[in-house]
Amino acid sequence: MSAEELKLLDEMFDNCEYQDSLDMIQKLSDQSNCEVKWRLARTVFFLSKQSTISDEKETLVREAFEHATAALATDGDNFGANKWYGAILSEKATLDGVTERIKQLENVQKHFQRAVALNGTTDAGIWHMLGQFHYKLSEVNWITRKLINSVAPNPPTASYAEALDCFAKAESIRPNFYALNLLYLGKCHLALKNPADAKPWLERAAAVEVRCEDDRICREEATELLRKL
Repeated sequence: MSAEELKLLDEMFDNCEYQDSLDMIQKLSDQSNCEVKWRLARTVFFLSKQSTISDEKETLVREAFEHATAALATDGDNFGANKWYGAILSEKATLDGVTERIKQLENVQKHFQRAVALNGTTDAGIWHMLGQFHYKLSEVNWITRKLINSVAPNPPTASYAEALDCFAKAESIRPNFYALNLLYLGKCHLALKNPADAKPWLERAAAVEVRCEDDRICREEATELLRKL
């Protein structure tokens, strides 16, 4: 396993070539390396996003979580391991029900914040993940908020303004790196009652090239939000 091979895997991921990435990972000789393990978790996780079959999607998420857990166990101070463990834990906890999702909020935030501390100056993706964490926590209704306060030992707080800062930070590090970052920049401005600031971001989100499921979701949601402006 070489630096060139890892770079190629990252390029495949950026190009949404998830199956090709999985095929290459499975041929690598050093499967025990943490850098390989978290990339395997990432690839399987994004393959789950492409599936339209609920049972298959869930199976892939749980498989991805096993790989992420193994990566973190190999090196608890690895940036990629913390980043993807947090992301996949959030999705896996959602599958396990509302109570489990709430119980894991603090844990998800902890791993995101650890990843930011390790490599937050150069990685746009972790800022997007942290932004989504703040955004989704901000939009919960009062019933869910009450449940969070009763279930979570130390319930995290969040705001749309914090989410916006995270998405803006991601975009400043690597412009146009991820379609959904454009969409969420628009959604944050809408949530903060700034439709004029939301519009250019939503227009860009509605015009992205569709290469994967996230791109499709981005275009459809952005187009619908623009229609309502």
